[in-house]
Amino acid sequence: PHGGVKLSLCGGVEATKEEASEVVKRSSAMTTATEKRPAPQGTTLLTVNELPIYAEDIPVRYTFIPDDPLPLQGTVSKVRKALVHKYDAFAQRFQLVDRTAKRTMHVACGLSEHLREEWSMLPKMAAITVGGMAGFVLGMKKSGFRRVLYSTVGVVTMAAFCYPHETVRIIRTGVAHTKNAWYDFKESPEPPMPKHDFSPNRNDEVASK
Repeated sequence: PHGGVKLSLCGGVEATKEEASEVVKRSSAMTTATEKRPAPQGTTLLTVNELPIYAEDIPVRYTFIPDDPLPLQGTVSKVRKALVHKYDAFAQRFQLVDRTAKRTMHVACGLSEHLREEWSMLPKMAAITVGGMAGFVLGMKKSGFRRVLYSTVGVVTMAAFCYPHETVRIIRTGVAHTKNAWYDFKESPEPPMPKHDFSPNRNDEVASK
């Protein structure tokens, strides 16, 4: 039995040696074959993009094909375009009106500040006169009373514009007097009742009548 085990072990060792020698021979043969390859030439080299595994870059052209409009889509589109056009025109006009209003307000504020100065007596008188004349011109085709009324309104308006603080004081004073007059009217005493004379002489006179 011991002799059989030794023979099997010897056979296994020999087989392992043979496999190892075969592996060494194959590796040496591959190394020798690599060393014998010819040197690469520049004319035969390829870049990565030239390899056949990449697809060619062919330009693709796309054609847009719109869908058929819905029954109300055309009408809505026309209405929307018309509204946008009108809105743009209105916005431009509004900008023009806005700029004109700002300029007018700027001029009016400057004129108001100039007229409110204490030393500008002549400009104030001229403005009040112009207000009265404007009211008279507006009431030329009216009756005499309306001419006077329009002229008075023009003078009072320009006077209030030129003298705002004095105008406020006058209005407050007038309101206070009006309130006092109304209060006195409501609290006015009742008229006195007629008095009867019950003296004896008065009774005799009434009896004789």
